[in-house]
Amino acid sequence: MGHYLGPSPSIAATIRMIAPEIATRSVTRVVSASPAPAHPAILAGALDSPVPGDVSPGFGVEFNGWILPSVGQSIAGVLAIVDGERGQLQPLHVSRPDVANDYPSAAALNVGFSFWCAVPRSSRVRIQLVSLLAKGDLVPLLDVHVVVEDEPAADRTPETRLVTAPDFVIVGAQRGGTTSLHAYLRAHPDIKTPAKKELHFLTDRFERGPEWYIGQFPAVVPCGTLVGEATPYALFHPCAPLRLHNVAPEARVIALLRNPVDRAYSHYLHERARGHEALSFEDAVRAERERLTGLEAQLASGNLTVSDVHKRASYLARGRYARQLERWLAIFPRNRLLVLRSEDLYADPETVTRRVTDFLGLPPLQGIAFSAHNATAGAPMHSATRELLAREFAQDNAQLEKILGWTDPWA
Repeated sequence: MGHYLGPSPSIAATIRMIAPEIATRSVTRVVSASPAPAHPAILAGALDSPVPGDVSPGFGVEFNGWILPSVGQSIAGVLAIVDGERGQLQPLHVSRPDVANDYPSAAALNVGFSFWCAVPRSSRVRIQLVSLLAKGDLVPLLDVHVVVEDEPAADRTPETRLVTAPDFVIVGAQRGGTTSLHAYLRAHPDIKTPAKKELHFLTDRFERGPEWYIGQFPAVVPCGTLVGEATPYALFHPCAPLRLHNVAPEARVIALLRNPVDRAYSHYLHERARGHEALSFEDAVRAERERLTGLEAQLASGNLTVSDVHKRASYLARGRYARQLERWLAIFPRNRLLVLRSEDLYADPETVTRRVTDFLGLPPLQGIAFSAHNATAGAPMHSATRELLAREFAQDNAQLEKILGWTDPWA
């Protein structure tokens, strides 16, 4: 089962084949990165990035690493000082099991950090990475010098086009087969995707700017070749539809919807396996409303830019598809949104993938093994829990039927 929301689009007429001329792409290049001398407050640490030679699309660099304080010391976090201007404190919130193997005292702590540091659009910039001790002292960690420069203009021929925006985005749902569909489309000779799935520009990395987002795609592709990406969190994130429309108003949007009961449990098993969930499934479901209270409103208003809880603990909320689709339909025309059942993709991936390539105006994909990707295994859900959740989702599913014209999609 799969449906366009509205009249079927013509094959390639509404897909942008020749992009308008655009300004040269800008990149941030790391010229040097010099570690600071050892400090008695720091027992150990490592700075994974940036390193000299790193190049980031747009205006900024990504910092990744970990710090372990000495006995008796406490670290509040790290921050970047950009050309003398102090940035926002970044807490140590990333779990680093690799560090705990060597330093058992780190096993109970999150000692890692990962954040994006924006830089001004000037030619040369100095970034000083420092740690902030709990008592207020700043400890230098890394001295970085970067240059912002224009990339050489991409070679154009009459058979090529400049890429100014993604042509399509797979927006969800999480645990609904998006990894498999993304892999199938990536194998298509007329589709180009970024090296990494889930760019998260529409959700958690919006502050990196559209230059960073567009820079993840090839600068030039043959006419008739489309570019796209998959960020499953986007279906659920309140800001994603408008963000995508602002950067790619002609984009096609693809959503896979899985039985919300099965999706919720698969989501739970995924978070449990990653060490992000300590509760039983039943307790996590009961705790969900309190955990999520206010988070969507804060994200929508901009008072909150990232919420791991909104992303990870939304087991039931992500299965309330009707409201999420209504949000996308308020921004994108119906003929640019294709909604499919995950169960149909699992049962017949070749046929469902053909529906997607038809939607994109491309020839069918041939000659690959349509194997499943990123499956999650675990103990079966308790039957009583399944019955309870089926009743919980009944009203939402009924509303979804009205929007899509589906009949008993998960009967």
